[in-house]
This record gives sequence, structure tokens and C-alpha cells, in this order.
Amino acid sequence: MRIRRVDIQNFRGIKFASWRLPKERSFLALIGPGDSTKTTLLTAIERTLHDRAGMTFVDTDFYGAKVDEPIRIRVAVADLPDQLITMDTFGTFLSGIDDAGEWSHDPTSESERCVIVELLVEADLEPVWQSYRPPLGGPDVQEDDPHPVRSAQRARITAYRIDDRIDAHLRWSSSSSLGKLTSKRGNTKATLTAANRAARDAASAAVTDDLKVLAREVQEAVHTIGTARFDDLKPGLDVSLSNTRGNLALFEGDVPLTNFGLGTRRLTGAATQQLANGGSATLLVDEVEYGLEPHRLVHLLSYLKDKDAFSQVFITTHSPTALRHLEPDDLAMVRATAAGTTYVRSLGDPPSLRPLLKTSPEAFLSRRIVINEGKTEYGVVLRLLQKWAARLEQAVPSAALGVVALEGNGGTGSCKWAKEFLSVGYEVVLFIDSDDSNANALVSDVQTLGGVVVQWPDGACIESAVCAQLDETGLNGYIAAALEVAEDADAAKQSFSDNLRTYAVVNSVTPQGVELLDINTWTAAGIDLDACRSAIALVSKSKSWFKRVDKGQRLGTFILETPPLQTGKFKATIDQLRAAIYAESLAGEALTQPLDDDHAQSETRERQPGTHPGAVSGPAHA
Repeated sequence: MRIRRVDIQNFRGIKFASWRLPKERSFLALIGPGDSTKTTLLTAIERTLHDRAGMTFVDTDFYGAKVDEPIRIRVAVADLPDQLITMDTFGTFLSGIDDAGEWSHDPTSESERCVIVELLVEADLEPVWQSYRPPLGGPDVQEDDPHPVRSAQRARITAYRIDDRIDAHLRWSSSSSLGKLTSKRGNTKATLTAANRAARDAASAAVTDDLKVLAREVQEAVHTIGTARFDDLKPGLDVSLSNTRGNLALFEGDVPLTNFGLGTRRLTGAATQQLANGGSATLLVDEVEYGLEPHRLVHLLSYLKDKDAFSQVFITTHSPTALRHLEPDDLAMVRATAAGTTYVRSLGDPPSLRPLLKTSPEAFLSRRIVINEGKTEYGVVLRLLQKWAARLEQAVPSAALGVVALEGNGGTGSCKWAKEFLSVGYEVVLFIDSDDSNANALVSDVQTLGGVVVQWPDGACIESAVCAQLDETGLNGYIAAALEVAEDADAAKQSFSDNLRTYAVVNSVTPQGVELLDINTWTAAGIDLDACRSAIALVSKSKSWFKRVDKGQRLGTFILETPPLQTGKFKATIDQLRAAIYAESLAGEALTQPLDDDHAQSETRERQPGTHPGAVSGPAHA
């Protein structure tokens, strides 16, 4: 059995969502920044397909806590086994669903059979599980009367969730996976009954005098208020707990598994559910990495992707380690707009995303990506973001906005990366030099796709942009910063001097007797300050003075602490970069169409974040 489509209306943070799942996909990892409603998607599936007879809802389960519009969740399940397609299970309300996830009133030659389970919750907070069949003739035609979908029927297509409340499945109870396993085994029920009675007797014998006194005090208080009459109130083991949480649990030796770490408990819970359901259930795992070391996480992912383990597996993750061991086909990007519309998009296309996933998995977990020219710019941006947050120059730090900075791949390479991420709906800020004509030619493509491009003015790289505004003291500080992060300061001094001397000879600008690492001696000897600036910029770029991430961070500190760089074109470019990083996210339009208006859903589903008509491109130059 496979879930093929999930439609949600007015549930928690989702005003509207219509998620069409790839037909053959048995494993999907939902990724996205915080508050993108990934967990809400899992919860919607769980609540619709869970086999509990009742379930509690509260006002805050409604979108915006407004109960005047009902919660409506529809889950289409296809690939049904023959034993479920009978008149006493789902045979009386089968629908059709095609490869694109469009559903129809009846199965057709171009669609497969499915059952659409609808969970409806109105202002009275009483959940109703029923069937849904798209009306014949379109949304304006009256729908069929729904059939109730009872818990016993949902149990045949149920979804189980593994989260931090996994302990319930490590105990024997009527609803736990251990309880389900027990019910399938011959006379184990009699064994459990006998065990419960023995445990009850042992607990009664172990009651202390203090507890007995406390019990008598409770008994007297009950009598005083006239609630009931008790003759022998005392502590004991309530065997009725086996019908809820369970009083028999799995032990390792003398230690119950509920005392073990969360990762171990989650893994054990997943295993018991797989055994209890014979690979026919849908498994939901929120934050799959929680409580697991990287090596155990990698092993778990391999296990969950095994098609024989579960019918389907949906996970959420914020782990770059997890993404490195998955493929783009395994990923679905989740985005929520300010209007409450949730989008879910597969990242299986284009195939060129795979190298980016392996080298920069953290970018796929973000909302907005700052792609930099290279190591130097990446280090500078990291330091800028750190200082901006520390100085409280922004209302919130960039991390809270889902911003991730990446080390780029040169001007043209970074432009190509920007286009790749923009094509699948990420917001992109591209921060590159403007001294490469090939990269400059790609800038308009990035802007057309909705990216914001920030470049140094006047055909400059970062080194020349910095040096262009420095006086002698500033240039000396620039040299000192480069020496500070050199691996060997003495060797670096000699190398810097040799490289500047070579530059001087080639350009005939350095007279005899000048101290090469002291720019004051250059200008005192009559060398033009602009020539000094050009020399330092060219040598520092060609000899990679700051071309390492930590060295770029030192350059970022220099930029923030140097007064001449707090004005003019340089400051204008940095301000443009900051504005792009902290800009409000692009928001999709609110949907007002009902859930069964498939045409409207299809149109809205194809509007992806980053390609919204309101997307604004930044200028190529400051």
C-alpha cells in the first residue's frame, strides 16, 4: 500500500496543502527550515490513518486557532491488496488516482484504485473519519454521501509514528506494537494475564508502612467529603494499565528499555512496529537523527530505505549527515508561505543537484542561500553575519531566518550553483566579484530566476574593492592582518616582500630603499597612493593572502574595524549584501479554493517559492 496524495485544510500551521507523491516512491525525507510545517504534514497523516477509535483535538489544532472553518485532511492510499477491495472493507467507496496524483470518482483505465480517507473536525472538536470520492462531473456537483471509516478499517492501512514518545511501544498494551505482536501468538495472552497477577501480588506484598498510612489518610479524606465508601484502600499495581500504557515492558537484563537512551528506544520501537505489521504499515519518523550518533543514523537510513521493511517511510531531518547519505530523489522540500499555503516539491530533478547535495548538504536545509565567490568571500560573510547578530543590528540573527552561507566555486561556478538552487525553489543571494566577464554574463540569468546578485562595483574583486578605499595606515593594517593568519609569519614576510618587489620591477613603480611592507615609505618616496593600492590588491589576490575560510574571517574582522571601509562604494555594497540577506521571504498567494477544486490546486501547486510573480532581483552592481 502506498500513500499517493495528502490534502490538508486548516490544520495547525497549514491553511492549505496538496501534496502529490511520486507513484513508486517508498521513502521520502522532508526537509526545510524551521516552521515550514514538515512535522504538521506527518501529524496529519498519522491522525488520518491511525487506528485509534478516538482522538483529542483542541482549538489550537485549527489554523490560526479559528474553529469556524473545519479541519479537513484527505489521504489517498493506493496499491491496495485484494483482501481490502471487498464490499465489507473499502470496495464500496473506491476512487481512482493517476500518475500525476489527480484523483477521480471511480478508477479508470488511466488510474489505479485508491481509497481516500477523510478526517473532518468541526467546532465541536469531535473527529469524524469517513470516505471521500471526488464528485462526478466536477466540484459543482453534489458529493456522494460519505461512508464511515472505522478504526478496524484504518488499522489495515495504518501509519505509525516514531518520536520522543516511543516508550509506549516498549510496553505491552492493546495499542502498542508489542501488544499487537502478542495478540497474534497462540496462548501468550494467558501468559501475560498470569504475569500481571503475579506482579500485582508481589507489589501488594512490597507496600511500605508509610504508603499504607498515606492510603488510610486518603481514605479518610474521601469519606470526609462524602465521595465514596472504602474499607481497605491501599497501594497496589493496577493491571488495567495494560490497556493503556502497559505495566509489562521490555527489559535488558534487569534494566527496562525505557531507561535507555532515546536513540536506542526509537530504533527498538521501529523494529517492533515493523514486526507487528509485517512491512504493510507506513512509518513516520520526526527528526530521524534525534538521539543517534552519525554512524547509527547512517545505518538506520539504510534500513528504512529497504523496501521490504515498511510499505512507506516518511522522515523529517535537519541533519547534513543524513542528507549526505541520501539521494535527491529521496528528498522533498517543504515550504510554508505567510498566507498558510504549504508546498512540497521533489528534489529529484535536475540530476545536477546531486553534487551539491554531497558537498553542501546544509544548503538544502535552509530557506535562503548566500552563495559566495570562494573561500575568501565565504569567510568574510561568516564573520559579517556573526558580528551583525552580536551587535543586534538586525531584529533576529540570520540563522533564525533560515539563511545558510556557502563557499562558492568561482564566479561562473557560483552562478551555475545559484541557478540550480533557484530552479528548485530556494531563495538565493549571489555574492561574487565583477572582474570576470564570463561570470558577469551569467548574472542576468540568475536575476531572471529571482536571485539577488551583489557584486563589487567597477569590475573589482574583493581584494581590490577593499584596497581601493584604504590610506597608507589602512594598507599597512591589511598587510598585518594577512601576516597574522599566515602559517609562518617570518616566511610570509619574506614571501610578501619578494612578491611586491617582483610586482614593482615589472611595473617600474618602486625606487630603491623603500621598505616593501611599509606603505608609508612608498608614498614618502613619491609613489602614488593609487599605485600602492593596486600593487597590494594584485599581489594579495594572486598570492592568496586571504584565500582560506579562516583567513577570510580575519579579513571580515578587518573590514568591520577599519573606518575608511565604513563609507563610500564599499559600504554601499556591504549594505546591499546585508539587505538581501535579511530581506523578508517571498510569500505565495493565499488560496481560497475548496479542497476538491483540483484545477485550482494544480495551478497553485506549480507556483514555487522563488518563482513567485512578486520575486525581486537585485542589481548586478552597487
